[in-house]
Amino acid sequence: MRANDHRFGLAAEAYVFGYPLVSTVRLVDRYATAGIGNAPEAGYNTFCHQRDLPGPRSLYVSVEADLLTSIAMVDLTPGPMILHVPGCGGRPFAVVCTDVWRDNFAYLAGETDVSYLLVPPGWSGRTPPDLRRVEAPTRLMTLVARIGLDDPRECPAVYRLQDGLRLEPLEPDTRRAEGPPESSKSVCDDLRFWEELRIWLRAFPPAPAEADYARRFAPLGIFEDPSPYVDPDPSLAWSLRGGLRTGRDGVEQVALAGRALRNGWSMTPHALDFNLDFLGPGTRDEPAWRIADREQARLARAMAARAPIFLTHGYQATHATCLVDADGRRLTGAHRYTMELAPPPQAASWSLTMYDAPDYYLVDNPQSRYWLGSRSRSPDLRRDRDGSVRILLQCEPPAEDDDGANWLPAAPGDFRPTLRIDHPAEDPLHAFTPPPILRVE
Repeated sequence: MRANDHRFGLAAEAYVFGYPLVSTVRLVDRYATAGIGNAPEAGYNTFCHQRDLPGPRSLYVSVEADLLTSIAMVDLTPGPMILHVPGCGGRPFAVVCTDVWRDNFAYLAGETDVSYLLVPPGWSGRTPPDLRRVEAPTRLMTLVARIGLDDPRECPAVYRLQDGLRLEPLEPDTRRAEGPPESSKSVCDDLRFWEELRIWLRAFPPAPAEADYARRFAPLGIFEDPSPYVDPDPSLAWSLRGGLRTGRDGVEQVALAGRALRNGWSMTPHALDFNLDFLGPGTRDEPAWRIADREQARLARAMAARAPIFLTHGYQATHATCLVDADGRRLTGAHRYTMELAPPPQAASWSLTMYDAPDYYLVDNPQSRYWLGSRSRSPDLRRDRDGSVRILLQCEPPAEDDDGANWLPAAPGDFRPTLRIDHPAEDPLHAFTPPPILRVE
């Protein structure tokens, strides 16, 4: 049996389009109904709080050691939800709102307590005057509150902020959240993606422009009812299986090749600029932060969907990672390194976090020091007159004539430092390039 060439190509294209939706709905429902890592099952419309500070034994990779998070999977199918957000009092704090197409459509926070009304698509009711209305692009969404802290002694203050995050229905007698509609259990596993895309595309439609684009995939059966995948036409099944593999491989190849390297650092400040249609409170609807070409935006969306739901736009925070020194050699604990870090221009703060490689877990060390930060965050760092910092990256403690306050312990094997710049005032890719990492021994 040979796949239909036209439907094969359509299937590869449809995979790139549909993968963000399918993977995100799967992830959201898994969080809510089974839990992930050390996050227990919490159900829908309830916050789950991370109380333990991140460390080497954290179950998540690339965890940020200077943040605690609170996560809620939200189902607005029964109706609007009221979100209570406590005042941050100057502490780094934002609630990231993400729909199931991976659009970060709002960033919510404030100096004082504020309450929002999260409204599902098509709801035309009246918003109470004491609530700020936020239009959700899809009925299923996630809320991720990211709260910064510089010292373990700040945990009680962070816990109070977490406890102040609350969700409650606008109408007290609303029915219970149900989560995403289930797909047919009669579909074989290698066509499961297409069945889920068929069901969830109807339940969580994209923006009108993207819905118009999706109609080109009608020959694949994603708009049919009942399901064409229970007893599929053999030629269609071949096209769908082969097209999925081709589309998936294409996304992975682009992801590997698409990172801009400067001084050995990889930065992706525009990874979320695919959101062109749903830009609510806290977002920036500016040409500099939009991928105008929708074809490129769809590919960027598919690449972003490969990561957990913790990413933010580059104007909220941007990350740079490095695996090689100034001469292109792998960073390893067998050597000592330095980097001369000048303060990023007009950035609220920065932090440099150490991970091992290739697993990207925080590096265990006797000092329990997993990151260093800007002046307000690491006041003991020794700085030059111009504000620059000479950071020591090595496995063993520095010699007595070096300043241990500027030491970021590295892994004995390969390691990967990650620099995060919070709230840069400019496009960080053009305004700042991290310095090269120099091997000194």
